[in-house]
Amino acid sequence: MGYRPVMALIVMVLVGAASCARLELPPPAAAPPDARPEGSLLRLQAELASCEDELQQAAGERTNCLVRAARLAFLLGEMSPKLDKLSYFEKGRKFAETLAQEQPDWAEGHYWLALNLCGLAELGGARQGLRLVPDIIKSLEQALKVNPAYDQAGPHRVLGRIYFECPPWPLSVGDINASWRHLAAAAALAPENSTNHLYLAETLFKLGKTEEARKELEKVLRATSHALGPRFLEDDRLAAQRLLSKQ
Repeated sequence: MGYRPVMALIVMVLVGAASCARLELPPPAAAPPDARPEGSLLRLQAELASCEDELQQAAGERTNCLVRAARLAFLLGEMSPKLDKLSYFEKGRKFAETLAQEQPDWAEGHYWLALNLCGLAELGGARQGLRLVPDIIKSLEQALKVNPAYDQAGPHRVLGRIYFECPPWPLSVGDINASWRHLAAAAALAPENSTNHLYLAETLFKLGKTEEARKELEKVLRATSHALGPRFLEDDRLAAQRLLSKQ
């Protein structure tokens, strides 16, 4: 998930009123119509509807369709207006739960279950979030156990960011050394992913390892991939440039 909205909601549900600084990025340049969020939403909605039709008609193997549906529902939940978010995250949770039950040895069901639960946690507020946190971490750890490289090292990346963002015990689950271990593993498994290096750099700065952190930021600028797609790569590059200019 280099999924920044997910990281923000994890902080909200685990920490309540505690604040975590976010990078302020300049607005992106105008994109061509097919690259704008509206165009992406329509495309994703059509793809999810197609998956749902396939699932209703499927008489045999449906694993790959469940994977697509759980992922698409999560992306739509992230990108849709607030009134539509709940229905998409609920759909994604159900698709992912079914997938995890039918294919427990696949990382996909556990991973997308965790991320859709994050979306539900955000919408439900602090009490709902606190209730869901153990399930979120359990699902991520199960995905990690099955396939740590999935979604460009997504299980390591998301767990590493959770441990970075949250305060340590007894307030929450934060652990900067655990964050470093997970994010170093993510960067090693998927060095082409920009967010792996960006998150690792921020953890290294927090550990006081400035030179190592700057090297990771340089890798962000050379990275060629983002878990959500090419157009999100620029966001990570802008964030890296911003951090480099401040250090």
